[in-house]
Amino acid sequence: MNSFRNTALALAGAALLSTAVPTTAQADAAPWCTGDDLVITAHDMRPTTNPDKGHVIRFAAAEGVTCTIGGSLSNVRFLDAAGQDLDVPLTGGQGPYTEATVHGIFSAVAYVGSPKKSDTVTPAYVRFDLPGKGSLGARITTAWPSWIGTPVRFTNIGWPVS
Repeated sequence: MNSFRNTALALAGAALLSTAVPTTAQADAAPWCTGDDLVITAHDMRPTTNPDKGHVIRFAAAEGVTCTIGGSLSNVRFLDAAGQDLDVPLTGGQGPYTEATVHGIFSAVAYVGSPKKSDTVTPAYVRFDLPGKGSLGARITTAWPSWIGTPVRFTNIGWPVS
């Protein structure tokens, strides 16, 4: 009888947990992120002795949203305070394709690197198209925090590196 009770309690506990915690299959079913689903910000990374200056673009879910994003940013342009294109050269090397499901405190990122010892510009904004499913996503313009060197490299969107 005790064996039956323990098994029943274990199954009941597992059933409660399965309804409270989304499984991987449920998380993978999150819709693709649109521009309205995200709060997008750009930040300086802490200084290092590395020859590159680092920035990070953070893709956080808007309140109450769970969605999936991945791939690379398209049509990236750096703009001055008047919105004019600064014609900053970009270079390839985005890396492997990944996806991240963002919600609550979990956000995705794209890392940005530029050489410290090069021509520099100080953009006011960065503008880009989000990746979509089968087409380009929303065009986004967000404030840029500081100077960059040239050329600029972007990673694909994915989970932050800790």
